[in-house]
Amino acid sequence: MIVRKMGDGRLLCVHQTTHALMAAQFCRFWGNDDFAAPRPYAPVMMAIAQHDNGWAEWETTPKLCDDGFPMDFMTFTDQAAKTRLWQVGIERAWGQHPYAALIIGRHASILYEQFQARDAYDPVNNAEVNRFLADQRQLLERARRLLGDDPEFVLALQPAVIEINARLLQFGDHASLQVSVPWAEDATLSHCPVDYSGAETDIRMRYDDAHITFDPWPFGVDQFDVSLEGYLIDGERFANECAYHEALANATFYRKTWNVMRNS
Repeated sequence: MIVRKMGDGRLLCVHQTTHALMAAQFCRFWGNDDFAAPRPYAPVMMAIAQHDNGWAEWETTPKLCDDGFPMDFMTFTDQAAKTRLWQVGIERAWGQHPYAALIIGRHASILYEQFQARDAYDPVNNAEVNRFLADQRQLLERARRLLGDDPEFVLALQPAVIEINARLLQFGDHASLQVSVPWAEDATLSHCPVDYSGAETDIRMRYDDAHITFDPWPFGVDQFDVSLEGYLIDGERFANECAYHEALANATFYRKTWNVMRNS
């Protein structure tokens, strides 16, 4: 869950699964003379759109923080539970397409490796993360046995290509979070894939109330729209989870659209 204060006593609650759909909106036109289009396109786009599907069950009965404020993905700190959510989502994606599951697993692994590099975990949580990372390496071997004879996936199953496709997922993920949480209106998105030879670049993302721009421009069209969707609830703190769930059940649907456009 993404929980955003609206400044009028209400909260905007955005499901992780909805945020993932917005991430896919940011990536669906990726590719032009300077940036390689995703390949294989369909399972990569599926991975982006489904990368947070492990949250689906949790978000049917979301929890509160100790102070009564709705818990979001940043204040949900139970690492063992979080890795289980990732595993559920990856296995669910595997049932739809094994390659999509690989990309989601690599995306999560990159995040965990970044946290480990900052010594963010105590020994117990670090062991949990290491088990998760080992599971993702085993998943790659499962996928190779299943897809390795398919000409479309001979190259796609190479670790370098999986990494590139996971970095595209992360571009969409970060772009969606910038406007959803929201984070900085002027930000640099790093490790954006340029081609399938391993070239990367930084992309500057800027947005206001109506428009979003990226520089350099990685898309094959001159403009397109993306939408943030969620639920507006009255109040910012709740006495118990039943009261919070009731507020969600009576929430107002919210939709905001930006035009993503080239710099003029």
